[in-house]
Amino acid sequence: MSVSTITVLCGSCKQQLGESSQLPPRERMPCPNCGATTRIFKMEAHVKVTPRVKSKLKHKRPGFKKPIYEQVSGDDLYRKTGLWSKLFRVIDRQNNRYKEEFINSETGEVLRSVDEPLARHVNRGSARKIGGSDETIASRRSCWRRARQALCKHR
Repeated sequence: MSVSTITVLCGSCKQQLGESSQLPPRERMPCPNCGATTRIFKMEAHVKVTPRVKSKLKHKRPGFKKPIYEQVSGDDLYRKTGLWSKLFRVIDRQNNRYKEEFINSETGEVLRSVDEPLARHVNRGSARKIGGSDETIASRRSCWRRARQALCKHR
C-alpha cells in the first residue's frame, strides 16, 4: 500500500486548506471561509489486490475411507520457488492415477508435471520419510495429535 496525499479540509464548509496535517489543534488558523478550526483529513491510498481462486472436488463412497477421486485446480503457492502458480491435481484411486501440474502464472512455464500410477507416488508430502528413519511426517503428526488429546484430558 502506498499513501500518495493527505489533504486537509475545513470541518464545517469542506474548503481545502493549505496547512499541514501534523499541525496541533491549538496552532490551527481559523478557516478563511467560515472561521471554524475543526478539520477533516482526507488520505488517498493505492492498493494492488490480486484475487486468487482455488477449487477442490472429492468423490466419496460409503465403505471407502479415502475419497475415490480428488481434484484440485486454481491458484496455489509453489513452495519450491515461492511463486504463485496455476495448479491442477487429480488423485484417481479407482484407476490408480496421480496427475499434478504447476504452471507459472506469469510466464506459462511448466514448473512441475507428474503423471504416474498412484501406487508409485510415494515419499511425497505427508508420506515423506523423516531423516532416513521409517517414521513419516503423517505418523509424527498423528503422534503429536494423540499427545495433545491426552494432555487435554488431564486438564
